[in-house]
Amino acid sequence: MRKAALENCKQRLVEIRDRLNGEVNHLIEEVPRKANPGGDLSHVPTHNADRDSEGLDGALEVIHNEEALLNDVREALNRIERGNYGRCEECGRPIAENRLEALPYTPYCIDCAQKVVAAEQ
Repeated sequence: MRKAALENCKQRLVEIRDRLNGEVNHLIEEVPRKANPGGDLSHVPTHNADRDSEGLDGALEVIHNEEALLNDVREALNRIERGNYGRCEECGRPIAENRLEALPYTPYCIDCAQKVVAAEQ
């Protein structure tokens, strides 16, 4: 991978990491408010269906997804530090630069990514 392209990917990964850190922290801070919204004077726990309608389950799912993406970004930054960024973790071939521009945190070339997705279904 060209040095300029690698630096561009690293910069984008750092920006994504920082943004996701902020978003995850904000979402986590919001969970107690969603679990017990204002105006609820009762300390009696709400029914799960009530919490879902208040958005708690959705918020937890978003947190889970954002944390998974944050982990992918951190792993990509680690691959840069180890010197193996841009190589597919499955087959070892180079990952196309245009793929890394679109998904700088991807550990797989397009062929292997399709195989991984198919295996998960």
